[in-house]
Amino acid sequence: MGSAPCGIGKSLASLLAVLPQLEENRLMICFRTRSQLHIYLKELRTLSRDINSVSFFSKQDMCPLKSKGDLSYVGFFEECKRLKDNGESSIKPFCKFYMNISRGKKEAEELALDCAQRILASEESVEFMSGRGFCARKALKRILPKVNVFLGTYHYVFDPRIRESILKSFGVGLSKVFLIVDEAHNVPTFARELLSDQLTESTVEGALRETGIFEHESVGSIRECLNVLLEEVFQHARQTLRIEDLRQLNLQELSDLFLAHNDVSGLEAAATLQEYGEFVKEKRLESGSERISSYNYRIGMFMERFFKNVEPKYMHLIERDQKNRVALEVRSFDGREIVDPVLREARGTILMSGFLSPPTVYRDLMLYEPSNVCLTEFDPSFPPENRVILAAEDVSSEFKRRTDLMLEKSKSYVEAISNASQGNMAVFTSYGLMHKVVSLTKTDRKIIMEESNTKRKDVIEKLTSSSNYVLYGVMGAKLSEVMDYPENILKCVVTIGLPYATWDAYRNHS
Repeated sequence: MGSAPCGIGKSLASLLAVLPQLEENRLMICFRTRSQLHIYLKELRTLSRDINSVSFFSKQDMCPLKSKGDLSYVGFFEECKRLKDNGESSIKPFCKFYMNISRGKKEAEELALDCAQRILASEESVEFMSGRGFCARKALKRILPKVNVFLGTYHYVFDPRIRESILKSFGVGLSKVFLIVDEAHNVPTFARELLSDQLTESTVEGALRETGIFEHESVGSIRECLNVLLEEVFQHARQTLRIEDLRQLNLQELSDLFLAHNDVSGLEAAATLQEYGEFVKEKRLESGSERISSYNYRIGMFMERFFKNVEPKYMHLIERDQKNRVALEVRSFDGREIVDPVLREARGTILMSGFLSPPTVYRDLMLYEPSNVCLTEFDPSFPPENRVILAAEDVSSEFKRRTDLMLEKSKSYVEAISNASQGNMAVFTSYGLMHKVVSLTKTDRKIIMEESNTKRKDVIEKLTSSSNYVLYGVMGAKLSEVMDYPENILKCVVTIGLPYATWDAYRNHS
């Protein structure tokens, strides 16, 4: 477990540590964001070794049926399964890309192996394979026994269900797998989020609409359960919570609400909602509906998790966010239950980041026991005189100090730095503050603003084409963390504030 500054060469060093001793074992490289993938692909292509590599993003991202991109995550999976099942039964509609693999298995596997030998990124493999009529993900998964390097997001390593599916395709257990975990300071938060769940008011409203469409003997009790959530929980929270307020719930009191109104416990209500949700899915499937998923089933699954997770390592919350949306949540404090077994069972693991400091803290957040762990911190390899770091002490991004005067000061600093700098510059801050600073700041530079659909490739192309850009981005997001800006296309970086989350009921308790 090592903390080493950005730009020191961690990616290449980790590969050189593992690949010479790989032999019959496999290497899985995992990361948080897509930008990290391309760094490893570049290094793997450079190394003169017999490497076959496959990289995966999510199943939905790799689907060649782009028209299905507007489905929810759960909805996509159910639609994918329906199209595959239809194809096997010769029923329309079906997925031609999936069916073509069954009809042309040998050709699909040869093309997939070609992708692996060329060490293509997942989007390149999808373009190459779908252009020849095949589902890239399915074909690449079939050749995993012939692949020695796999690259994917944290889900492929730390989500137990997804990991087991990949290892089954590999034909090996974790004891035959080396792991490289990049930007490992994100792992504790990722694991906690994976063990957490959230239910929104709009999902309950969607579930109520379902009860008006799909008649069933239990519809009356289903509506009563949903109205308890909508009226006694969500509407009450909207009346009592301030904007951006997060409060802890008494689990027993919430369960008692269901007993008082429906004469069932919270867990019994969860089971009833799941049963009705299954009925809704069957009816949609029979009718050929494009949407197969059920709001009621989703709520039932959430409530089961909500009422079963009663240990001290879980917290039950109600939140009203900045956009006035209300959500019911169960949050985990401890992600070690899914991280520790992986790190202990794997043949060997390198966890690294430029921010894994102090490493003892991150070790204790990921492992139950400190044994068999080597902790290392590396000093910067760059001469101090090559780094000019300046800090302004008279500005703050603290929420209660975000006055017009403070914003004016921040804007003045950005303008002054822009005037004093030659070449492209970047300004990183929080999402909300970014838009306020941009609206106030006046420079002669062209603006690049990070949005949810901003593509890394487009940003690099713009910064390469001109030296008069200012890039506004979000700290901790895809353009500020593990983003490689080649050939010094960024000359200066400004950060406004520190990327610390606001103290709330959850963080105070933890």
